[in-house]
Amino acid sequence: MSQSEEPVAAVDRISQLSNDILCHILSFLPIKQAFTTTILSKRWLRVCYSLTVLSFNDETVADYETFRRFCRFIDTLMLSNQQESQLKTFSLKCRFWFNDDNHRSFDGWLEAAKQRRVEEFHIFLNNVTMSSNIFISQTLVVLKLENLRVEDENLCVDLPSLKTLHLKYVCFENQNDIKKVLKACPNLEDLHTSYPRYIRRCKKNKEFRSLFLSKLVKADIGSNDVPFKVIYNVKFLRVIKVKPSLKKNIKEFFKGIPVFGNLIHIELWFYGFFHGWDGVVQLLQHCPKLQILYMRKWNTSVSKDWECPISDLQCLSSHLRSCTILNFEGSENDLRFAKYILQNARRLEVMTIGVNTSSSDGMQKHQIIEELSTCPRMSSGCKLSF
Repeated sequence: MSQSEEPVAAVDRISQLSNDILCHILSFLPIKQAFTTTILSKRWLRVCYSLTVLSFNDETVADYETFRRFCRFIDTLMLSNQQESQLKTFSLKCRFWFNDDNHRSFDGWLEAAKQRRVEEFHIFLNNVTMSSNIFISQTLVVLKLENLRVEDENLCVDLPSLKTLHLKYVCFENQNDIKKVLKACPNLEDLHTSYPRYIRRCKKNKEFRSLFLSKLVKADIGSNDVPFKVIYNVKFLRVIKVKPSLKKNIKEFFKGIPVFGNLIHIELWFYGFFHGWDGVVQLLQHCPKLQILYMRKWNTSVSKDWECPISDLQCLSSHLRSCTILNFEGSENDLRFAKYILQNARRLEVMTIGVNTSSSDGMQKHQIIEELSTCPRMSSGCKLSF
């Protein structure tokens, strides 16, 4: 640089940004890293306390002393008087067990989030009992709970704005509690239940008689979690753990189901022994607009000889585009069903077969491929994938 040239003054472009933009930038950082910016100036402290997405995870916590410091950090952030802005998301993942002191803090965090009109709760705990007050909120839109207990003799629920509800490994006091939750969510669009547990079971589930989730679009449920008549308006349906009892075969399991007039995508995950294709066909008869059929069997088929339906299914003749069958054993019944789809689905674009030849009664993979590849197809553009 020559003596006549003057040094160019450094420009602090970051400080020229608005607080809203700074909050957005910090939201991409882990919460503790975001708070390291508070050493820069008091302005950064205000920015950090204005974050609208707060995510806490104890994955780096190695012992209970560190966990206590982790909890004190959340105390400092959630219970501070400087918290004023609306909170969009509060996420907490903890694998450590809460003692009495930490448990009181946990309840305080949830209440503080509710005071800030939180829209989303994502809570993943280690079998911790939590307050049922989380089910009372005028602003909550998304509620995801996993691996925790909600034990309340008289559960009160009021979630008028809720659109997404995920309950995974959640234990309730009473079997009717989950019905109370669903009844209090008139705007629910996305429902996921997985292995709910109950301390006390009810012989008769009267709560479901008048329940219908009219705005529900997507349901991912266990076969015994929620009756089909409650969710028949969905466009996407995944049924996990389709496992009939010894006294109830698969055809009886699907008996009495409603017509799914809007359903275009269904996934069926069969656990236990697979009792045949009659029930699947019976279900397809109630899905006139179905476009995507996905099935997975986990164990061997134990069923009598299956006969193809005489009448065409509406979804096959007009809408079905994709069919996937995993754990395909190559039994006579499996082959009959696959051929039935190929020979009747007019708009089928892809048929995917996941072959499992561990069964002594089944064919070898090359035999299955040859058998199905030579089968006539109603849809000339259908691709067969193995």
